[in-house]
Amino acid sequence: MNDDYIKYWGLTNHPFLLAPDGRMMCVTGQYFECFERLKYAINTNKGGIIIASEDPGLGKTTILLRLIDEMKNEYGENFKCAFIDHPTLTASQMIEQITADITGETPSEDKLKNLNVLKEVLTRVKQEGGRSIIIIDEAQMLCDARDILQEMRILINLVHRGEYLHTFILSGQKALWDTLQEIPEFWQRLPVRYYFTPLLFKESRELIRHRLNMAGLDVARDIFTDEALEIIHKHSQGLPRTIIAISDLALLNGFIDRTRKVGFKEVTKAINAMGGKGEGFSYVLDDHKNNPGEENLKISAETRQVLSQTPAKPYEIIARNVRNSLANESSRAYTKAGFVMAAAILLVFLGAMGQRFFTPAKTIAGTPAPVAKETIKPQPVPEPAKETEEQDTAQVSGTEASKEKVTDVSSEGTPQKQTLADAVRAQKDIIADYKEELKSRPERSAIVNKDSVNVRTGPGLDSPRILTIVKGEILHVVEERRDKEGMKWYKVLLYNDRVGWISDTVVVLTKTN
Repeated sequence: MNDDYIKYWGLTNHPFLLAPDGRMMCVTGQYFECFERLKYAINTNKGGIIIASEDPGLGKTTILLRLIDEMKNEYGENFKCAFIDHPTLTASQMIEQITADITGETPSEDKLKNLNVLKEVLTRVKQEGGRSIIIIDEAQMLCDARDILQEMRILINLVHRGEYLHTFILSGQKALWDTLQEIPEFWQRLPVRYYFTPLLFKESRELIRHRLNMAGLDVARDIFTDEALEIIHKHSQGLPRTIIAISDLALLNGFIDRTRKVGFKEVTKAINAMGGKGEGFSYVLDDHKNNPGEENLKISAETRQVLSQTPAKPYEIIARNVRNSLANESSRAYTKAGFVMAAAILLVFLGAMGQRFFTPAKTIAGTPAPVAKETIKPQPVPEPAKETEEQDTAQVSGTEASKEKVTDVSSEGTPQKQTLADAVRAQKDIIADYKEELKSRPERSAIVNKDSVNVRTGPGLDSPRILTIVKGEILHVVEERRDKEGMKWYKVLLYNDRVGWISDTVVVLTKTN
């Protein structure tokens, strides 16, 4: 399974082994500064060095191993090193171990004899232009052993012709730093000092990417999302050892689930597995409580709501919510068109109702306006007159004209009713035609034909980059558009229901039906 795990991510070796490995170390930021100080102290015979850190797991041992490799490459056989990583020894045992490492011979049981042999070898190496270093790692364990610390202080005093014969390096946690400050005669013999602090986010991100690249990953490819990197940094509190452990489990989860990139789900599962109690979100909830107005992590409001309500396996609920809230592109098009049509129909209906209730009623031509009863006065009845044929004809014509007017006026409401019905039918026809058009529209895929290309948040070279993908990736196209420069861009579906835009100059478009 280990080989499959490595091959799946395009790696040649394991990127996140917890054992200290100087070759995998990312020498940037504070590590670069510390490394330069170490080399400076050794090459200029400063005598003593102290390296301490605020917390365990910040990479003190790793940088010392990197230093040893560097010195071996530079001085070859003229480099001697004693590395004590279990300082819970007596003073005599400590001298024996150092003598054995430097000389390569079995030490004597006589402490004085060992010191003499040690000085002879160190002097010869010095005369031949070489360098020697003695390293005591995990030295905070000597804080209560002042007698051994005094023995180590005296060991620094091995000199030849006014120059130190070796560089003595003490490495440990904060307690060592505080203890040595209480021993002025020792503290003064450690002129080169460095104190490690937890990593910043950009240093955590660089650490992960460096190890992946050293393990064989293409430098143009990212397999951790930005969200995943932020969560790893937040939970680890900037401690490299924890960063490496979470990253390793997250890669394994991605391999098991066959994901293309390590995201929120994979990292959360890794944190849960390390905690063993389903408390993978405590770092998010605590940060949200302490900084309710800040969005320190690039996660959605929906995710934050789930975080506050989900005691165990939250990634499953988050994934379900994301799937429910993000429909496919065609469904979103149907929904959008439906809302637009419904809004148009509602506006027409409200307009018609408003005209009916708020417009004064019109009087039919030829009909007298209603008059109050008390104003009506009796009129004399005229004598019937003999109607001529012309009058009959005029009367008939007037009656027919009145009927025509009545028909015209009485039908004023009818066109409005017909317009509303026609609008409803027209909008239904539009929706039906749009659905048919989507069904008949061929699905398209974009195949990346360049070694590495950028996917952006919008159509245009000035849009921020989301990620980089490599040659051969196949992406589903849901829309195309031209930017202000006239370049054509395709909107494509990415992993985890995300979308992005990619230029048509770096892909080959194919139809799937």
